[in-house]
Amino acid sequence: MEVVAPGGWGGTGAAAVLVAGLLLGLPHGAVDHLVPAWRFGWPPTRLALFGAGYAGLAAGAYLAFTTAPAPALLLFVLVSAWHFGSGETAFADLRAGRPVRPRPVASLVLGGLVLLVPLLRGLGTPGSDTATLAAAVAPGWGGVPTGAATASVAVLTGAAGVLAVSLARRHRWMEAGETVLVGTVVLLVPPLAAFGVYFGAWHSVRHVARVVAEDPANGADLVAGRLAAPLRRFALAAGVPTAAVLVALAALWSWADGWRGLVATDLPLLAALTLPHVLVVAWVDRTQRPGSTR
Repeated sequence: MEVVAPGGWGGTGAAAVLVAGLLLGLPHGAVDHLVPAWRFGWPPTRLALFGAGYAGLAAGAYLAFTTAPAPALLLFVLVSAWHFGSGETAFADLRAGRPVRPRPVASLVLGGLVLLVPLLRGLGTPGSDTATLAAAVAPGWGGVPTGAATASVAVLTGAAGVLAVSLARRHRWMEAGETVLVGTVVLLVPPLAAFGVYFGAWHSVRHVARVVAEDPANGADLVAGRLAAPLRRFALAAGVPTAAVLVALAALWSWADGWRGLVATDLPLLAALTLPHVLVVAWVDRTQRPGSTR
């Protein structure tokens, strides 16, 4: 089930793409703590409390990963799939000038496509890098039977095909084309690399675009089509939090043994940061003002 190209593309090369994608995507959630001030005008004291709650939730998630890795990993995968899928639908709404609205079916299908399909492709192959990595993160992991993985991938890709046709019939050509494009990547590219490409070059970039549009300081520049200043403001705001996470990852890296050890050691930290990030994004989507494209 896992596609492995010559020259190690399905092994070390795919792992390198995964690690690169995870690192490239780090800054996209680094300004979550500023969103309430941008959107609601919260004062510094309230933002400080918000930041403390954000850090506390991340610490709790990390503790859960270290004490009960298997359930935590399963919950992390399901929450992440919903986050990725709802992120796709929210971005499409904003790009079309519509207020963000819940699209649960499309979100579930897209989230399953971008995360569960590559994950199942790897886990359904005994001895694959993906299965080895899952076992390193959650010791005792028994894997996924090949037949169940194959059937699940078929169902998820079939659902994505139906979604693409439905979008095309409603003349949402870009959404339909993007669904086909992402589906092609997750089916043909080695699983670890497929997720690395999606996370670092697709999901994170789209979220940065949303965050840049949230910052009121960028309004005039964006209206005038100027991107340099907004991106510079984002880089400055995201710099310190991203550097702090990189330092923590580097410390964990020093204890790791090879790339599997690196990802297995660092994944709980990334997962811990993902949980509050997912909640902040969901909150922002729910508080989207009618008629606003921000």
